[in-house]
Amino acid sequence: MSWNWLGWLLWLLALVFLGFVIHYIRVHQLMLIAKTGHRFEKGLFLKYVVLLVVALAWLGTMLYFTAFRKVASTSDQVTVSYSYDQLQLTNDNTNDYYYVRANHSGSGDHHVVSYTYWTTTKKVTVGAMNASIADSNDILSSAAVTYPWNESKLRKEDQATSRAFAAKITVRYKNNLINGLGLRANKEADEHTLIRVPAANLIEQAKNGE
Repeated sequence: MSWNWLGWLLWLLALVFLGFVIHYIRVHQLMLIAKTGHRFEKGLFLKYVVLLVVALAWLGTMLYFTAFRKVASTSDQVTVSYSYDQLQLTNDNTNDYYYVRANHSGSGDHHVVSYTYWTTTKKVTVGAMNASIADSNDILSSAAVTYPWNESKLRKEDQATSRAFAAKITVRYKNNLINGLGLRANKEADEHTLIRVPAANLIEQAKNGE
């Protein structure tokens, strides 16, 4: 069973408690006004402050674990897996052969939005935010170097495929209590596809959708 149930439960209780605090303050303020005609009473005010601090601290803690807690791909809170595919040359019925196609946006800046490559069994398109190309003597691109690759395996793939392969790293949150607090247990934390090609002239440049 995933530990995410604990996160959902604590989120629900945090919202219920906040609702209780708001209701408590409203009811006691109305009672105070009805009984004494005053809007302020020191003892009650201190109770309000304590209850609000607890409620907001609880919500803040849940929000941190859910949305703002940063976990590196090298952390002991994640597991890492790899997959490798040899690239296949394609030409799209033209005279120009290439291993990967860089799909550019149709907007004015024409930035790369995705990459498409072919393996022996499939055509794969990956978003540019989660992929990079290495076309020099360095196996790792500047974007991929921050991930914990198995570099000996990358070198073997580089030799076996003549520098034409795609390596994907997938980072997943472990199924434990601390990840469950943020509703992250067993979920994917990050991924990156390293597309290795022998030279830059084997990359086709195209508008997105072509």
